[in-house]
Amino acid sequence: MRAESSIPDEKHVSLLYWSFFILTILTVVFIRLRLLGVPLERDEGEYAYMGQLIAQGIIPYKDAYSMKLPGTAFMYYVIMSIFGKGIAGIHLGLTVVSLAVLPALFMLTKRLISERAATLASASCAVISVSVPVFGLMAHATHFVVFFAVWGVYFLYVAIEDNKTWLLAASGLCLGMAFLMKQHGIFFIFFAITYLYITRVSIKNFIINAIILTLASALPFAITLFIIYRGGMLGNFWFWCFTYSGKYVSSLSLFDGLKRFTTMAPRMVKHFTAFWIFGVAGFFVLIKSQIKTTAPHRLFILLFFIFSFMSILPGLYFREHYFVLIIPAISISAAYCIELLNNALTAKFKNKIIYTLPIAVLLSSLIFTFTVQGEIYFKLPPMEVSRKIYTLNPFIESVKIAEFLKSRTKDGDTIAILGSEPQILFYSGIRSATGYIYMYGLMEDQPYNLQMQKAMTAEIEKAMPAFIVFVNIPASWLPLKNTPLYIFDWARNYIEANYVLTGVIDFIYYDDIVYKFDAEALNYSPLSKIYICIYKLKYGGGHG
Repeated sequence: MRAESSIPDEKHVSLLYWSFFILTILTVVFIRLRLLGVPLERDEGEYAYMGQLIAQGIIPYKDAYSMKLPGTAFMYYVIMSIFGKGIAGIHLGLTVVSLAVLPALFMLTKRLISERAATLASASCAVISVSVPVFGLMAHATHFVVFFAVWGVYFLYVAIEDNKTWLLAASGLCLGMAFLMKQHGIFFIFFAITYLYITRVSIKNFIINAIILTLASALPFAITLFIIYRGGMLGNFWFWCFTYSGKYVSSLSLFDGLKRFTTMAPRMVKHFTAFWIFGVAGFFVLIKSQIKTTAPHRLFILLFFIFSFMSILPGLYFREHYFVLIIPAISISAAYCIELLNNALTAKFKNKIIYTLPIAVLLSSLIFTFTVQGEIYFKLPPMEVSRKIYTLNPFIESVKIAEFLKSRTKDGDTIAILGSEPQILFYSGIRSATGYIYMYGLMEDQPYNLQMQKAMTAEIEKAMPAFIVFVNIPASWLPLKNTPLYIFDWARNYIEANYVLTGVIDFIYYDDIVYKFDAEALNYSPLSKIYICIYKLKYGGGHG
């Protein structure tokens, strides 16, 4: 649908679209900069801690285990090296990365549809990507997947349209980086190969192009594999990223997955109804149009939509931040639908108000988004934003806990966190006594849960950490009915024999968090069922 429409007062219409685009981007930038100080949540804490270890020369999967590929941890290392090692530096890096997606999305949409559509798609993507329902303020791996995937997809289209082999290699390199950020990124490589096959000039042409793209996309992973192999961590890496993660993504039944999707999807649509309606409508229009024509740009948008949706399917968990992966494709599809409506209305009516209705509807939807989430975007300070979004998860408290631990430890000391709060490790700068920085794998209904629990406890006993932090918060464990409880029995006996209570954080209510340290902690009994206890090694642990 490249042909330009004969809309009256073209200059005024373009001015309307560009004004909308610039105002939207400035607003999104303001929101992100205002909220740079929102405390890190668990995923961010994991990547930040692993990035911290990388900065110290520690190979991934040696002192911190994760089922995610190490690309995002490396990105955190780069971001912290450039923008600073604190919370604000990480979120400033996210701001730059999220904005850097937009030029590629704009240029891609302009080639596929029109310049006006490009402004709509880019503005929509920016707004939805920062929204609360997808946890857009947090530097999740999905943001980094999208950054590399959109640039890779843009290079792919230009490479085929302009017959430039070097851009095909650039596309593969970017798509390979998207995969390295998180396993979900592999679907964008599948998209590229599928599009190459469907639009092939000949089988020989397809084979050559597919080899170039595949080799280029494999390069980032191959380099990473070599680094991990040289560091002696290949076994750990393979177990966590493929053996265990394979069990993780296959643990849910199709019925449970559909149930999760029907629960999660309305949350995504709730504040962006018009955006999703336009996006899905555009998808069905594209399907219908493909029956009549094989126009490359329509096929490209359709396949990009399908494979982007497939990228949120692994495991059927449909977590909020997974939906970030589909936002660029939905944005292009919505822009396509609006462009069609504009052309149809222009052909039928000459009233200037009529042909601006589609853009007005989308604009109203995005303004409504800013209004509904306005308290978070424009009013609450960063600490309160964390509480508003994550309720009584201990992300604010982690800062103070880390300060306490840092003041009580010396060089060479380690700590163990019985709970999924790796952000404490990052804030404190203290090494974990165990590579198990998440408890979720230990609590899942999968064949390695007891093995993991015993391995973790053995690592802690060997290290004899100066402090143990026990997080008595359900969201930090998420135990399932059939989960072995070995680690809890071990913790009770081990802590009683070797440690003394030195800190209690009691989550009485949202704005009533009680901190008791040292002597005050000994005689304090938590008033809430949600609390954190800090234990100090009885002999030789810490100082002060």
